[in-house]
Amino acid sequence: MTRAAADVRRAVEGDLAAIAALEACAFPGLSYPYFVLRQLFDVHSHLMLVTAGAEGLRGYVLLAGDGGGQSWLLSLAVHRSHRRQGHGRRLLDAVLGLADDRGLGAVRLSVEPDNHPALRLYHAAGFCLVERRPGYLGSGHDRLLMAREAPRRTPCSPGG
Repeated sequence: MTRAAADVRRAVEGDLAAIAALEACAFPGLSYPYFVLRQLFDVHSHLMLVTAGAEGLRGYVLLAGDGGGQSWLLSLAVHRSHRRQGHGRRLLDAVLGLADDRGLGAVRLSVEPDNHPALRLYHAAGFCLVERRPGYLGSGHDRLLMAREAPRRTPCSPGG
């Protein structure tokens, strides 16, 4: 991970209860239940990252990708008491770095249209609006779909 992501680490099984609690607070009514997080961890733990301190979990991010040219940022949440301290940016930078290093392709996400802090974060990280989807997560839950294209790889020089 990059120097900016020094306090970011891979999630471990013991983080799941705290991640589920953070999900429930950050996304009331739309959070992943524990059993889903458990299964997502089993499949994508290499792309589930957290920031944590002595007081506990500060934030987490989850990316799903299989190298098929597209991946999805499934969740990014920071505990309310730790917002506006750079945790979201460090988590996003770290997981996008993993996606790039593993050649996972474009990264897509959905975000609530009125979540202006998240929109600023995603725009700053190179995400662009793809479309607005009314009812994307069910009735009354509109979302903006955004994408960040995979970085272009510099071709190798002859002989190298």
